[in-house]
Amino acid sequence: MRKRNLWKILSLCLAVVITAGIIPAGAYTNVEGAGAAHGACEAIADRPDDPARVSEELAGIDWNSRLTYAEIEDVLSALADQYPAYTKLYEIGRSWQERSLWCLEITNERIPNDQKVGIGVFGNIHGGERESGTAALYTAWWFLTNSSDKYVKDLLDNFIIYVNPVINPDGYEQSFVINNRPNLRPTDANGNGIPFSDPYTDIDGDGYIATIYRGKASDTPSTSALARFGMESPDWDRNGILGDDPRSSGIDLNRTFDYEWGYYNIETDPKYNGDENSKIIGNNSWSSNGGARGLGPASEPEIKALQDFMYAHPMNALTTLHTGIQCVLFPWCSREVDESNPAEKEQLDFMRKTAEAMAGQWTETTGRGSYFSNSYYDYPTTSEMIDYAFGRFNIHAYTIEVYQAGGAGKEDVEDCSWGNTLPEAKWVFYSQDDIRNKLGLDPAAITDAEGKPLAEDEGLWFYTSSTNQMVDKAPEDQISMCKGTRDSILVMIESERETVGGGYKLPTYKK
Repeated sequence: MRKRNLWKILSLCLAVVITAGIIPAGAYTNVEGAGAAHGACEAIADRPDDPARVSEELAGIDWNSRLTYAEIEDVLSALADQYPAYTKLYEIGRSWQERSLWCLEITNERIPNDQKVGIGVFGNIHGGERESGTAALYTAWWFLTNSSDKYVKDLLDNFIIYVNPVINPDGYEQSFVINNRPNLRPTDANGNGIPFSDPYTDIDGDGYIATIYRGKASDTPSTSALARFGMESPDWDRNGILGDDPRSSGIDLNRTFDYEWGYYNIETDPKYNGDENSKIIGNNSWSSNGGARGLGPASEPEIKALQDFMYAHPMNALTTLHTGIQCVLFPWCSREVDESNPAEKEQLDFMRKTAEAMAGQWTETTGRGSYFSNSYYDYPTTSEMIDYAFGRFNIHAYTIEVYQAGGAGKEDVEDCSWGNTLPEAKWVFYSQDDIRNKLGLDPAAITDAEGKPLAEDEGLWFYTSSTNQMVDKAPEDQISMCKGTRDSILVMIESERETVGGGYKLPTYKK
């Protein structure tokens, strides 16, 4: 793979944010080194916050709520309608369930695109990580509602910003039922020939999905002490096993890009080479039956559409937004930096320093902790979006992880969690009479996955986790998360200033 020969001098923004010392490529840094200690980025210090004027329709968005996919589509449509001089809204593909994958292209349409630099913002490749989609949508909303501001206008004169808030709309919508990472490729989990024939369904009326355990009323319930019985469902397929064919494919879209697909190297497996410090790809990306990696490179329509879009729309930098931790990651996902390759090291040093600045600005804005790292040191994977973008196209590519749930009461910013209070996990016991009269099930007709029925003195314990009780609730102060992500993206954009106006432009295709 050819690499860029021209070293890009860091922008003023990065010079202010980054410390003089060089941190080894790939090493973790805590938030004190990556965050508030460096202060805000000078290049975005004058950016506006809330817009001065905005239509009633666009002013009424509750950024502290869960937005349905239809509501996201409505916001995108309203933005395109109200800011035609700065937007194009178009479909780049469709999901398995025929939901449109939308891109909102944001730029000053009066200036030719070949004089501008492409920037990508992609959210919600994992369905349940809905905070990332909200943050991406907020960023688009902010650019357009502030498009008359001098700072924002300058950006829109010089950059094309492509925003796809939700890459996985089917998984996104399913996550209003239960947190669902994969897409919804039709999948027959129980082998009865009908995909999704026993989806999870709220049958006890509390609004959430429970994991079901067998046990006695006198038991002290815990997930370790009780035997799992199934998932909350009315047994749609009438095979006696509750919830054994849910709406989920098991495919992780962020392991299916056409780059190092299904890669696994036994020589790096610590079980074989005895190196306790070596990193294993393993089930993070690979399994014998396909699993997370899917059926083949770009086998899923959502990723095929996204790859086609990236091929047709040159970008110098992009970010994919996630949740689960709070950090900024950069390539590689599958290995360490090759320190013996000067061209690669130059590129990754640039991304490492930019990631440091992005994490620092996110912390400055939100007041919460964030770190930065080579993605391999977070945990090793293959066929991720940022490796595809960098490996195939030489795009500077970053993952912004915008939310780690919980941590309430921890005031230390280095904790790197959001600090919100989550609902307490809930246990409810149903006797066999309750199963019949309250749940509408025949206790004699249901079994666990091994076919073992309930004993005479057994009933069902319904366990509803904190996570499952958050399907209809956004994290506290989600608006701050949106603003921190916006500012982190602005740092990424500022790092590409050198390429504006006739400077070096990334080639369309690198391999």
